[in-house]
Formats: sequence, structure tokens, C-alpha cells
Amino acid sequence: MTAPSDPVTRTASAVVPAVPAAFRDAVRPPVVAPPGAGGDLDHDAVPAGSVTLVDTLDPAVVEAARRHGRPVVVNLGERPELAAAAVAAGADGLWLDAPGAAAAAQAREAATRVAPLVRSAVPDTVLACRAAIDAVDAALATLLEHRVALAGRVQRLKPVGGHAGRDPHREAAIVAAMAERAPSLPPESLARIVTAIIEAGLDAAERDDSDDPPVWRL
Repeated sequence: MTAPSDPVTRTASAVVPAVPAAFRDAVRPPVVAPPGAGGDLDHDAVPAGSVTLVDTLDPAVVEAARRHGRPVVVNLGERPELAAAAVAAGADGLWLDAPGAAAAAQAREAATRVAPLVRSAVPDTVLACRAAIDAVDAALATLLEHRVALAGRVQRLKPVGGHAGRDPHREAAIVAAMAERAPSLPPESLARIVTAIIEAGLDAAERDDSDDPPVWRL
């Protein structure tokens, strides 16, 4: 199968072939790459008409393409850096023309980090549950890394930084805000989590004396 020639979508063929298994109940959108490029699927493993290919990151177009009843695959061309935006737009798969394993790995990692934030998962097996948990953990790790960077920045801006500059009122406000978004966890449990995160961030800030600005990386 080749990438779509139509600027927006490629419509269904007369006889719709079976959807490749990699698209069914996937925790994250699979990466479809050239043969030997390290994708989850090779281009020729996706029969024409088994998916709907779109050449846009517009969520409205992605949603409209679902009328065909097939997985919607966003064509990234040779730009794996667009993978996160494609997943956020609702892509069920990522079509990549860039050769080499590095591009496929970049697209896969971005999809892994973003997918749990925008896709709901209802796994019905232990293995599927564990895969979904692993995906959430990947997103959590990314958020924690960025939080640590922001916390380190705060320490350099405060009159008194480090553990000595901790603000109990601010920490209580953080717990209260988190409690609204995580009602299944009692406040005392969230308080322990927040304390551990803050202390780990302060320890990291003490080890890192660079003044690099926080950068959100996907």
C-alpha cells in the first residue's frame, strides 16, 4: 500500500479487506513505516482499503474520516515530529515515509507518551490491562520529568530555594487541586504522593546547577 495521493483522504475500495490486528484495541496508534525501518507494521502489511489515510492534522477531518468505519491513519510523510499532534488529533495509526529506525522510534515514543492522555482504554485481559498501565506510566514519567525541570527553575527564582524554602500552604493547595481531579484517592494519600514528588524534585535541583530553561519534550 502506498500513501494517499488525495490531499485529504483516501476513500474505501469496493471490497474492504480485514483491518490489520495491530490496529485493534491498540494502547497507542501503531507506526506504519517502510520495510526495515522499525515500524510496528511495514507499509505493505496494510492492504489498500483496510484503513483510511488522511493527510492532515485537523481533528475535524480525522473525525469525519471515521464515517468509512475503518481505522484512521494520519500520514506524517517524513516528519516523525508530527506524531504527537497526530495522536492528539485522534489518529488510530501513523503512516511514516522516513527511512531508518530512528524516525519510527521517535514517532512511536511520542505516540506512547500522548495516547493515554487522549484515548480511553477498556482492556479485558490481564495483558491488555498491563499494557494500558505501562502507557499511563510513560505519560506520568514524561510529566514528572517536566515537573522536575519546572521545580528546579522555581528554586533558582525564589529568595530561599531548596528544602529550606518549602511552602506548606502552597503544597496544601497543590494537594487540594489534585484531589478534585483524582477523587478516587483520599487527600492523605495524595499528600504523600505530592510530598514524594516535591522532595524528589528538590533533590534533583540540588544536583543540577545548570540554568537551562524547562523544555516540554515529546
